[in-house]
Formats: sequence, structure tokens, C-alpha cells
Amino acid sequence: MEEHIEAFIKGDKKAFDRVYEKYAPSMLGVCMRYTNCRDDAQEILQEAFIKVYENCGKANSDLPLGPWIKTITIRTAINMLKRQRKLILKDDENFFETSGEIYETENHSENTQAELLRLLNAMPSGYRTIFNLFVMDNLTHKEIAEYLEISEGTSKSQLTRARDWLKNNLEKKRNDERA
Repeated sequence: MEEHIEAFIKGDKKAFDRVYEKYAPSMLGVCMRYTNCRDDAQEILQEAFIKVYENCGKANSDLPLGPWIKTITIRTAINMLKRQRKLILKDDENFFETSGEIYETENHSENTQAELLRLLNAMPSGYRTIFNLFVMDNLTHKEIAEYLEISEGTSKSQLTRARDWLKNNLEKKRNDERA
């Protein structure tokens, strides 16, 4: 694959096709985390790989290609959400900080994982975006604030609200199952 990366950076179309084949499936997964619509995710993926191709000369052959492509994909997803006005964040820097409480499920079966994914997709877009950036993509609140052009406090409060939303919905599901 390394020889394809060099050719890709030089703008070789066949090398780009190989890069696309390797990274598109995992990047579609990234896109799906930011939208609950497969069509939107595929649109984000297509737009992201157009940007990848147009900026192939900016890739650094000394660094792994995957993180560079993932960064472009995440930024493309965020920009699409902003354009569609699906990303609405409330600026509330006085909202309480996270308590450090960790929410765990009773078991880690495939059903639980599927339910968590369903809940993440049902989560309000602003909460889901911050949750994905912080928890799944390991960005700091400072980086999230820069990406989304918000304050760090807004990022923190939205993450707290996302965790609370997720916790409340998991508890509701458990209570419904017990009833």
C-alpha cells in the first residue's frame, strides 16, 4: 500500500482508487455517527473523498494516511450539518461540569451495542456531534470548540447533556423492560 500512497500524493487516479477502496468503508462508519440517515452519510463520504482527492498533494508521506482522511471526513460532516442547520448548540458556559460519573450497561452483548447505536442515532444532532467528537474521535474540548466555532464551555455543557440524555434513555429502556 505504501507505493500507492506515494503515487496518490502525486495525484495518480488509480492510486486514489486504491486509497478509496481501503478507507471508504471505515469512513462511512464515521459519517454514520454524525447523521442518522444513510443517504446523508454517503453524501458526506462522497464530498470528503472529493476533498481528499483535491488535496492529495497536501498529504504527508511520512505520516499515516488514515488519520488525515478521517480529519477531512469529520470536518466535512460538521460542515454539512452546519449547512443543513441540523447542528444547533446552545451556548451555556454556566452549565454544570460533568461529574466524572461513568455510565455502564449491565452487559455488553451485541443487543446492548445495537441499542446504544440506536440511541446515539436518536440523540439530538448537537449532542451527538459533541459526543462523537469527544468520545469517539478523542478530540479535546479546545479542538471541538475550534472545529465548531463555539466556546469550550459550550462543548463541555453539550457533552454533559449528551451523557445525561444517553443515561436517561438507557434507564427508561431498562425500566420499560422490567415492567
